[in-house]
Parts: sequence; structure tokens; C-alpha cells
Amino acid sequence: MKKLALTLIALIYLFVAMPVQAQAAESIWITASTASFKTGETVIVTVNGLSAAPIQGLTFQITFDPACLKPVNAASPIPGLNGLPLPQITGLVDASFASTTPQVANGVLAEVRFTTLGACQTNVTLQSAALVIKNESGFAAPLPGVSLGEKTIAVAISAEQGSAQDLPLLGTPLPLGVEPVSTSSTSLPTGTLIVLVVIGILLVIGIIVLIRILKGDGSTSTPARKG
Repeated sequence: MKKLALTLIALIYLFVAMPVQAQAAESIWITASTASFKTGETVIVTVNGLSAAPIQGLTFQITFDPACLKPVNAASPIPGLNGLPLPQITGLVDASFASTTPQVANGVLAEVRFTTLGACQTNVTLQSAALVIKNESGFAAPLPGVSLGEKTIAVAISAEQGSAQDLPLLGTPLPLGVEPVSTSSTSLPTGTLIVLVVIGILLVIGIIVLIRILKGDGSTSTPARKG
């Protein structure tokens, strides 16, 4: 009878402890459907997450070899989790998603698509990641205690020519191409430049005429000396 009571107590503690352990295992990790690709094919890296608390955002950075892979876009299959456009750096995917309402984080949170550029061996690495919540003050803050699970995926690309996969993208695509430095914001339209040049020429002519007038006035106003 005593052994039965002890067994029941042990089972009770076991079932009580199990959900607490599952709730504490908050993490983010990446996966890929396969590790071998041909040149020109699409690599889909999935960002997965698990959290007991609802989240209102996600941010992550993924590094890659720009000689092997070209980032195309990212998206989240979770309705309401929208991508925020950020400046991109060569060799780094910097992506953030945010929602105005709490979302369940249990499974696929986002996916990133690359195009393979040529034969090479490379790694795709989850450099950093965070789940975002709204704190007591109402501001966005990273959820504490989130660990990074699988961080590195080895990718092998052969020289054999393949084709990009036109798979449906869940969610609104977030472009990840590196924007070239544009000079259009600092240059002026051609018409404006012509007007400014004409104004400059007229100003120069006006200054020259004014100087001659002043010199002429000076020479005529000088009284002649009597011998």
C-alpha cells in the first residue's frame, strides 16, 4: 500500500513537471528541405520558433557566402506578422517581422529564399535571433530566455544547371536584395541644371557690367588738375 502511494505521488510530480519543462524550452532554430542543390535552384531556409508566451514580433540575422547564394525574399506564414523593410548588407540577411496583435509561436515563423549562384560548399548560419513581446510599459522588447537551437546548415551546390522553384510563398514577400547606392536623390533634373547655369551666366555678366560702370563713374568724377 505504501509503495502504491509513493508511485502515485511520483506520477503526479512527473505530470506536473512535464508541462513546465515544455513551456521553458523557448527557442529559435533554422532548417532546410535539403542540403544539395544545383546552380540556379532555390534554397528555402525556414526559421522556426517555440514560445509558451504569445509574441508580437520576430527578428533574425542570417549570414551566408554571397559568392554562393543570392537572397531573394523572406515571408512569414503567420497572418498579421508583417515584414519590416530594412537596409541589407552583402552576405547578411537582416529581417524583422511585427504584429499589432499577439501571435502563437509554435513551428514555422518565417522562411528565407536564396538562389544558388554556382558550384561551391558553404554554410548558412543563424547569427542572431529574438522573439519580440510587448512589455508592461507597452513597448516592444525581446523575450528573455530564448535559446538558439540549430544555427548552421551546410549547403552543397553543384555546377549542374538547375531551375528556380516557383513554390507558393505564404505571406507578403519582404525583398532582401542589396539596394545599389543611388545618386538620384543628390542630382538635379536636367531642366533645373540648365536654368541654374543660365542664372549663373547672367549673374557673372551683371557683375562685369557693374564693375565697368563703377570704374567709369570713378574716372569721370576725378577732377582735372590745373597746370
